[in-house]
Amino acid sequence: MMKLLDISKKYGEITHKYPFEPYKVAQNFRGKPAYTFDLCIGCAACGIACPSNAITVQFNEDKSKLVWEFDCGRCIFCGRCDEVCPTGAIRLSEEFELAVKFDKSALIQRGELDVQCCTTCHKPFSAKRLIKYSFECLSKANVSEKRLEEAKAYLSMCPTCKKEATVKNFTSGKEMVIE
Repeated sequence: MMKLLDISKKYGEITHKYPFEPYKVAQNFRGKPAYTFDLCIGCAACGIACPSNAITVQFNEDKSKLVWEFDCGRCIFCGRCDEVCPTGAIRLSEEFELAVKFDKSALIQRGELDVQCCTTCHKPFSAKRLIKYSFECLSKANVSEKRLEEAKAYLSMCPTCKKEATVKNFTSGKEMVIE
């Protein structure tokens, strides 16, 4: 027995004092995804990439807000949301203690984004932040002011109206006409 104690003293402790001291996780640890609302543009890339459907991005009942919702109880910590987010609004954290008392709603995070309505048909179709982000990306490109204004008008249209405007432009032979 004394020989065992001598060996353990020689090599040191190999266990962690976890409940009593914070546990240091590995460098590339996949913990709970941390959501930063201010960086979210509502593109829904995270919701599309999530294999467990832990992230949903959809309109509320009256379509006045775009609701981003993350259910940590469904998350498999794969990190796809972190990989596809263009603005870094979702990052995997080092948090792994996810137990809650009796109420699973504590595992759900929500964010509500303002909705952009189509300039032609006035139906909601996207988040305002996404339209703004897309325009900022276009303005960084080498595009003339005239084309930039046309693109801004085009970005403010829903997909159905964009399709109709494109068909109208091709059939009329004009470059770009946006109402």
